[in-house]
Amino acid sequence: MSFLYPLLVSVGLPLVVVPLIIHFLNLRRQKPISWAAMIFLQESQRRNRTSILFRQLLLLLMRMVAIGVLLLMLGGLMLQDSWARFFGSHTTHHVVLVDDSFSMSDQAEEGDALERAKQVVRRVFSQASHQAGSQWLTVLTFTEAARLTAGAEPQFYHQPVGDPLQKKMESTLAALVVTQGDVGPAEALRGAARLPQTAGKETQILHVVSDLRARHFQPGDELRDLLVDLNDLYEHLHLVQCVRRARPNLAITSLAAESGLRAAGVESWMAVSVINYGKQTARDVTVRLMQDGSALPTLVLPEILPGEEAQRRFRTRFVGVGAHQIEATLDTDAVILDNRRFFSCQLQAAAPILIVDGSLDGQDAFYLTKAIAPGGAVQTGWQSRVESPAFLRDVASLEPYVAICLLDVDRLSPAAEEKIQDYVEAGGGLAIFLGENVDRKYYNEKLYREGDGLFPVPLKLPTQLLDAQGSGLPDISIKDHRLFRAFTGERNSFLPLVMIDYYYAVAPGWDPQADLETTLLAETRGGAPLVVEKRYGNGVVVAHLTKLSPAETALGAWSNWSLNPVFPVLANELIGYLAAKKVSEPTCEVGNPMELSVDESQYATTMRFRLPALSSHDSRAPQEILVEGKVVDGKVTAQLDDVAVSGFCQVELTSVDGKQDVRSIAVNVPRLEGDLGILDRAEIQRQLAPAHFEFHYADQLRVEEHRTAGFSMSSALLVILIGCLLCEQLLAYLASYHPPTTKVRGS
Repeated sequence: MSFLYPLLVSVGLPLVVVPLIIHFLNLRRQKPISWAAMIFLQESQRRNRTSILFRQLLLLLMRMVAIGVLLLMLGGLMLQDSWARFFGSHTTHHVVLVDDSFSMSDQAEEGDALERAKQVVRRVFSQASHQAGSQWLTVLTFTEAARLTAGAEPQFYHQPVGDPLQKKMESTLAALVVTQGDVGPAEALRGAARLPQTAGKETQILHVVSDLRARHFQPGDELRDLLVDLNDLYEHLHLVQCVRRARPNLAITSLAAESGLRAAGVESWMAVSVINYGKQTARDVTVRLMQDGSALPTLVLPEILPGEEAQRRFRTRFVGVGAHQIEATLDTDAVILDNRRFFSCQLQAAAPILIVDGSLDGQDAFYLTKAIAPGGAVQTGWQSRVESPAFLRDVASLEPYVAICLLDVDRLSPAAEEKIQDYVEAGGGLAIFLGENVDRKYYNEKLYREGDGLFPVPLKLPTQLLDAQGSGLPDISIKDHRLFRAFTGERNSFLPLVMIDYYYAVAPGWDPQADLETTLLAETRGGAPLVVEKRYGNGVVVAHLTKLSPAETALGAWSNWSLNPVFPVLANELIGYLAAKKVSEPTCEVGNPMELSVDESQYATTMRFRLPALSSHDSRAPQEILVEGKVVDGKVTAQLDDVAVSGFCQVELTSVDGKQDVRSIAVNVPRLEGDLGILDRAEIQRQLAPAHFEFHYADQLRVEEHRTAGFSMSSALLVILIGCLLCEQLLAYLASYHPPTTKVRGS
């Protein structure tokens, strides 16, 4: 016999004698009074004394028993061994959830967190094997629990605890390694709720063995609600933390091209970002780079403040068309897996740009094409195609173009308007330069559509920018945006050279603060919008409310925008910004599906995925999986579910003429898993209240028998308590005086 809450029983035990104390206090309150008829009452008392005392003694004992039964019920009485057989055999089922996310690889003096979690499993097994009754054990990882479907049985499920099981358990623990995913306690607890319910009466105990990082306990998180729900399924719930303190950790969070890669042989800017999850400033952080198997110059980040993310840019050039790869690596620290980041790309000879010129003399397209592709020794990676607005009506698809520019186009046909809209919504980039040919009514009604269309602002009439009258202010004021990087810093002297004479004013009522989808990038000296960006679907539209070329019109020259010395830089930044999503390469995060889409007219539907090796020391051949792609709207899309390893995944394609093509997809670990911050015991209990659980550190866990096994007597004690209270009321009635009832004659 044991108790779940022995302290409560110990403290409340003296309450059993309270009825006895009250009884003696009542005796002292009696005062003898002599009167003539007392002799007859004393004689009656002598005759009934034994019966009265017996009933009072029974009443007193029953009240003491009721208090004792209440204390036993609140203390959680558990019966074991021969006592339990009187009420029926008992069974205890231990369910152990083991965190296998990669933060469990956190190294300390006593080994990594996962090794401490394995010791917890062994301790639960060992102590369960010495307990009475039938003991059963289930062990599953967070990753396995998250994938569990309702009613499905995990690999190590409901096994009888004993010597034959120990060998299987040790084999399971030896094969248990950290994954590269970020499955947390919430996903694992949802899986525990989906475990099949065993037949018969048994005590279920759940152990959640994890590093329990601070990020798992966000305000309003579902973790608390899940624990409350599991209190109804499990008799006891234990949270076991495998780490005691947070250790400093750095992680590479991003490795990407700044403006999207254009073409092979073109120098491009890349950027790598490193975050400091520690509480101390990290200094002289070294990032080593490898490109296509060759080392690039090492990057050094002088200082990264606690909790801050630092970025460093570097230039690179990929030689040759086809697949290319870059890998960034940090020095070893608390967690190794987040010290590597992968980037891959598929480059062509040049990226096609569609320029639709509506100007009468074609000057707008002339200045833009010369800026983005000047020719000669300068290679920008863009291949311009200039067409009239009629081209949009007849073209089959705009998908091949990485960016589209509309220059002084008066209006679009309904078919062209639909194609442009679908193109941007799917992730394309569109630049619009206005001019004297623009049909203002059409733009407002069809393209702006009260804020629901492609165009970011409603247009008013062309307006002349008034003379500055010696104020010295430039005609254009720019915001902090990457498109105007050429005008910042030392090159800011070029900004006063930009002359704006005419621009389209914005109709009254438009408020850039109220429109969450639009951003003002540049404005005139008087504060009127000049360059406006709008997010539309997955794509972006950048509208310039003035004319691109300096050619004379009926109003005169609109601007000298295209004559500025830095305009070629601005034009290339604009095209790169618009094309960023179109030229970006497919990436994947561990734990998420991997997807690749190609043109149906060029490739077969079957793709071969060659997954990354488990580690750099793994000599086994990479796993290969054949995937049959699905054809939708002329695209073949193949998807591989739940990629488990970071690195470079090679995808082999077969073209329609039988040739082999290889694509490379970068797979990276989740960025937040490297945050090793933890909360103390009191804060965890506060965050998870009112859920009932016991908190332990892995090195202090003691799975005591009275807390994990036996037959719970709560229900039986409740029945006994009700019986005691009924008997107490009956005895109280019998022990009290009730005058006889007399029947009135005639009633």
